[in-house]
Amino acid sequence: MKDSLFVRSKVPMTKEEIRTISLAKLNLKHAKRFLDIGAGTGSISIEACVEYPELKVTAIETKDEAVDLILENKKHFDVENLEVVKGKAPIDMDDIFDSIFVGGSGGNLEDILSWSFNHLIPGGSLVLNFILIENATVAFKWFEDHNIAYDTVQVQVGNGTKLGVGHYFKPLNPVIIIEAKKEGN
Repeated sequence: MKDSLFVRSKVPMTKEEIRTISLAKLNLKHAKRFLDIGAGTGSISIEACVEYPELKVTAIETKDEAVDLILENKKHFDVENLEVVKGKAPIDMDDIFDSIFVGGSGGNLEDILSWSFNHLIPGGSLVLNFILIENATVAFKWFEDHNIAYDTVQVQVGNGTKLGVGHYFKPLNPVIIIEAKKEGN
């Protein structure tokens, strides 16, 4: 989905190209329940809802402005399969998910990682996005300390932009994407 389709504000949004890669890594095709932690504008949640209308999607976000924006985008895209929860993960929740996405951690990433693995089905996918190397390093260490295999890729996207009589690619922030699976079937 094009970024321009979303209602926007100063709230951070996972950009179109990064969203496409992250959603592919979440393996949502046969999923029943999906959780988006640190949902921001809700772009990951909304696109998952649109692409998979039978999928039950839960978005957790702590900031009031972001929660309002997710709800606005929910209405804008007319999705019924999205529940928005205001709170800071990890939260008290009994639900188990097929896939979990972490777009924002609010500084308690290790707790979120432990909580996420406790709320994933065996074989479930966990995908995290980071722009800060320090946060990705915390995740790498946590996975290694817990003997959990992970894959990572750093993606740099540039948008074609006119400059005078020429053109160049205006870079967006590079993003580190980490993918892990909970062992079992």
